[in-house]
Amino acid sequence: MSLPSPNLDDRAFQDFVDEAKRLLQQRAPEWTDNNVADPGVTLIETFAYMVDQLVFRLNKVPELHWIKFLDFLGETLRPPAAAYTTMQFSLAVPQDSDILVPASTVISTTRRGDGPPVSFTTDKDLTLVSTSITAALTQPAGGAFTSVDITDQTSEDVECFAEVPAVDDAFFIGLNKPASHCIVRLTVDSRIEGIGVDPKRPPRAFDAWNGRSWEPVECLMDTTGGFNRKGTIELSIGEQRENSLNGVAAAWIRVRVIAAEGDQPEYKESPKIRSMSAATIGGFVPATHCQIVKNEMLGRTAGTPGEAFTLNRTPLIAGQDDLILEVSSPDGWERWTRVETFANREPQEKIFCLDNVTGELRFGPIVRQPDGSTRSYGATPPSGSNLRVPEYRAGGGVAGNVDAGALRLLRTSIPFISKAENIHPAVGGVDAETIADLKARAAIDLRARNRAVSAADFELLTQQASPSLVRTKCLNGADFGSPGTVLVLVVPDIQPGRVPFELLRPREETLANVKKFIDDRRLVGTTVRIEPPRYMGVSVAARLAIHSQADQEQVLTAADDAIANFLHPLHGGYDGTGWPFGRDVSVGDIYSVLQQVPELMYVDVARLIPVDAVTGAKAEPTDKISLKPHDLLYSLPSDFEVIQQ
Repeated sequence: MSLPSPNLDDRAFQDFVDEAKRLLQQRAPEWTDNNVADPGVTLIETFAYMVDQLVFRLNKVPELHWIKFLDFLGETLRPPAAAYTTMQFSLAVPQDSDILVPASTVISTTRRGDGPPVSFTTDKDLTLVSTSITAALTQPAGGAFTSVDITDQTSEDVECFAEVPAVDDAFFIGLNKPASHCIVRLTVDSRIEGIGVDPKRPPRAFDAWNGRSWEPVECLMDTTGGFNRKGTIELSIGEQRENSLNGVAAAWIRVRVIAAEGDQPEYKESPKIRSMSAATIGGFVPATHCQIVKNEMLGRTAGTPGEAFTLNRTPLIAGQDDLILEVSSPDGWERWTRVETFANREPQEKIFCLDNVTGELRFGPIVRQPDGSTRSYGATPPSGSNLRVPEYRAGGGVAGNVDAGALRLLRTSIPFISKAENIHPAVGGVDAETIADLKARAAIDLRARNRAVSAADFELLTQQASPSLVRTKCLNGADFGSPGTVLVLVVPDIQPGRVPFELLRPREETLANVKKFIDDRRLVGTTVRIEPPRYMGVSVAARLAIHSQADQEQVLTAADDAIANFLHPLHGGYDGTGWPFGRDVSVGDIYSVLQQVPELMYVDVARLIPVDAVTGAKAEPTDKISLKPHDLLYSLPSDFEVIQQ
């Protein structure tokens, strides 16, 4: 699997001819016949051709030697990384039976111009379950459960919480089956009794039982104003499992009263519900920018060692180390295993190597030993055997980093599905490595030799295991009370500006693949943790003076974008390479950023508000936020007050 040799000569045959004619005007001005039919011009073109070939070959020698040297070391180009996102599917109407959105469902962008559309495929099955409410419970804070009936519209009104609601009062809604990864709509018939709360931000939260603990549930929409009027509530449920509460088995959703924040008003009286029903209206599933190829036939083998075949679709995306090859035999299809190298392999091992970039699949060679004998490194399939690849994924690259809502065209027909779109921007797409990138990486690889010893080794190998992790930081676990532990912080490839917090955490399978890759290369006795940094949310509150004739909305948007880009994990900081791990931020940093915004006259006052990036809880405003070595900033929307000048 050799690396491609570059074409370095940028001069053409005509360049040498023109140069020779210019010299003739200086050396032999009496020669004025430059027609192509002139014998002298023919002689010039003959020598120009010879010089062209000579210079071409001489200029290629140094680069060729460099490429071959890397080839001898076993270096290969890194494959592209595929972008990923979350696809949301919506039902035309709620169904009485479960609807399956199978894995490998294809969704794409619309075609624009001559370029092909960008296609994504779902990573796993999504079942949109048919849900209904089978039970309901109330529980005051620290008290006993009380069973209530909310399914009969003729029943009496039910108080969700205590007569005077307190923090941790809970109301439980039992579904007939778990609605994992589904969007459930609750249709509520209630009275206006929850006096005191702001309908736009009631102090309540939703949770679902995931089999181990109560997991927060995102409320997509609430037209009831916190159970204060008739309306609907749409909940995006993650993992959900059945559980038994008060002797009743159901898939429970918990609604609990939470502490009010700042000027947020509290419940003065409990909301009263007359009836409630539930229905699944959609669901969400992860998707990847790739094309899934199944059961591709590669042809018949000749039975010679080192035989090579090429896959039809290239390049392959990273993370397919477990790819399988099937070889026909009298007993059926035999499974052959993919390996990284044939070194130290036994002759009978059924293995193969695969280049992700070129798609070249090769079997083990026979090598002559110093004593004259030969040795096979891996088995050779019998002559005439058919080869088949059950499944592989091709594609990837930066083209997959599309905006939210760009994926709308459902290429796979699924009954009752009315709409599909990506609810978050797609991130993580990285193009295949170039020769120039490989040359820059080779010096470090040569020093590390695929072993993780120093901090730089861990950072390099982590990015090698997953190209989508574009920023890494290795820390000594002893500094956090864990001697013998290496902590590698990773940040995925995300777009500039402010992005949803969910995109800052790499996929669990990506972290698991990197962990396995590093474990094979670490020192014995070293424990390695691969995880995202602890994100410290920060919001800026500032009073800005804006010129009276300036577009106020445009200036505020520019100021908010400037702060978001300055605190960005990948593109922020003073050098534009990402906010440094563990670096404190002060209002002085914010002043320096805002003063560069056009049409903004001056900053009257600015304060930093620490925010819990997960729960959204805010702390008291301050002039400085201190970070620990494993912390990284995450910018939340700013709050501006305007002074017109």
